[in-house]
Amino acid sequence: MSAGRSTLGWDRLAGSAGSAVVVLVVVQLLLRGVVSLAQLALGAAALVVVALVLGQRFVVPWLARRPPNRPRITATRAWTCPVPPEEALERIRTAFEDLGPEVRSAACSVEVAVGSDVVFRRRGTASEFGWRALPLLAVFRVVPRGAGSAVTADVRDDLGWYPDAPGRLVEDEVDRRSATLIERAICATCR
Repeated sequence: MSAGRSTLGWDRLAGSAGSAVVVLVVVQLLLRGVVSLAQLALGAAALVVVALVLGQRFVVPWLARRPPNRPRITATRAWTCPVPPEEALERIRTAFEDLGPEVRSAACSVEVAVGSDVVFRRRGTASEFGWRALPLLAVFRVVPRGAGSAVTADVRDDLGWYPDAPGRLVEDEVDRRSATLIERAICATCR
């Protein structure tokens, strides 16, 4: 038997023993009249509420900031446009203003972050607000090419750590929105 298997057995036994001790203590407190059933129920409800509030306030943002434990969902595309690099960068910046993104600019690139992993986790994929918050990060690099510019777009999901990889539904939505962001940048730079 491997060391991992024997340790796992002790963990299960210790968890069961710990649960049994808690149950015995609670039963004894109830039988001796130290705690009433109403007080016990109220205490349990308060504990659940406190755990949920602390989880939403601290655990969800912490998980969103952790690096992912899976490969990111990405999309890349390159194109040329007839405008100089400075103008192409400005057009890209202004093309995303209506999305309310976080935009960071450098000398030859623009980084556009849309959505929020924290809101996405809190609202989930079952709500419209959750879907709108699906986080993406797009990086547009522009270099001179002839009289115009060459633009490269790299778009990826900006999801933090999750216990499992996103489902096919999320992957498809990231692909669809990535293509939409890239098309918006192409339209802005090539008009």
